[in-house]
Amino acid sequence: MRKILILADDLSGAADCANACMSSGLSALVSFDEMSHHFETEVLSIDCDTRHLSPSEAAARISRVMQCSHLRLSERILFKKVDSTLRGNIGSELHTVLAERRASSPNRVVAIMAPAFPAGGRTTVDGHQLVHGISLEKTEIWLRNDLPGVAHLPSMLGRAGLLTALLSLSTVRSHFADLLSSMLELAAAADVIVCDAETDDDLGAIAHASVALGGNTVWVGSAGLAYQLPHAAGLSPFTTSMQQPEFTSGPTLIVVGTMSSVSHRQVSVLEDTIPVTSIRIPADILLEGHSSSALNVLAGRIHESLKSGNDTLVVLDPNPTVGPGERRRLTAALRLLLAPYASLVGSLFATGGETTRAILEGWGISSLHMLGELEPGLPFSFGRIHNRPLPILTKAGGFGNQDTLVSCWRFFTKLSRTSNCDSTRNLL
Repeated sequence: MRKILILADDLSGAADCANACMSSGLSALVSFDEMSHHFETEVLSIDCDTRHLSPSEAAARISRVMQCSHLRLSERILFKKVDSTLRGNIGSELHTVLAERRASSPNRVVAIMAPAFPAGGRTTVDGHQLVHGISLEKTEIWLRNDLPGVAHLPSMLGRAGLLTALLSLSTVRSHFADLLSSMLELAAAADVIVCDAETDDDLGAIAHASVALGGNTVWVGSAGLAYQLPHAAGLSPFTTSMQQPEFTSGPTLIVVGTMSSVSHRQVSVLEDTIPVTSIRIPADILLEGHSSSALNVLAGRIHESLKSGNDTLVVLDPNPTVGPGERRRLTAALRLLLAPYASLVGSLFATGGETTRAILEGWGISSLHMLGELEPGLPFSFGRIHNRPLPILTKAGGFGNQDTLVSCWRFFTKLSRTSNCDSTRNLL
């Protein structure tokens, strides 16, 4: 029986939250296709792929996903994943989730929202989102994505027509009975209870108190809250967790498609530390497509490197003049560029949810089986190319420290490889 349904707006978030729930022993799968009916997993995380859409388009897609017959069955927990840096259509999507949940429930439905992810430096204080203690609207993430206003959750949700109430940090850290009493009082009137949190203990307190509101509650947050919720709800596995297949040998392909300066600093450390073939692709050349002789030369280098068994780093050069619309075109072009090389790759690391999804779809992969994590915000999974399991690491662009890409490369080099894909062994 499925216990948790996660609705995410991009692939890296869907994988982060699925893995967080899996840490409680639950089996977890990430899907790109909400219309499939064959899922046998306790946690189903769907990448709705809505971050790039307009608010109305995103709302329509979320509504369609929730109306799928097999998703309307008795999901014990509905978790709406939101980006810990508040990118995407948070207000419109949550408004739709609540409307759909209320349409199928005779009881009052309220959302408990706690987007903090302390392991990644994301916290919430007085309803404001911070990154490593800095107001989100002052960071590169906010400015690069042309986000309006300030990162104040009640204001953002209010613009979407949602009535909010704020659960302050002092209340979150109060005696459990007082926290529960405050939460129940606020739930009587608000659409969304926005919760302050700076630590995992804060998120744990929020999770434990919120389960008293009942199964029709909608939980809203990032992987930080997703780690806490299964334990707070007393969920235990019915099935055996996914076992790690024995992967076949082959070179590692590392793809950095994000514009985040964090990821590009990680690229520089990797290039200085590890003997990888590094191929940088200018945005303007990628957008020209295969009519560009320069792009064909780069494609030839990628093919030759992988065919020779070399670990290969493909980096989309950051370009501050590229807007959100053009970034979507870049992702589609990158998909076409890398599609021919599926059979040559032995493992994949990709940063940026849209980048990762595009590559995997180009290779015919529509779901990921979660196996664990290398570090917080860096889930490990595998997808199937025909009958071959491909090990995959994913990461949001702004996550990790300067050695993260090096750690990923070393993880893959130590991973057990074999020509036999039928046997399994325990993960880690």
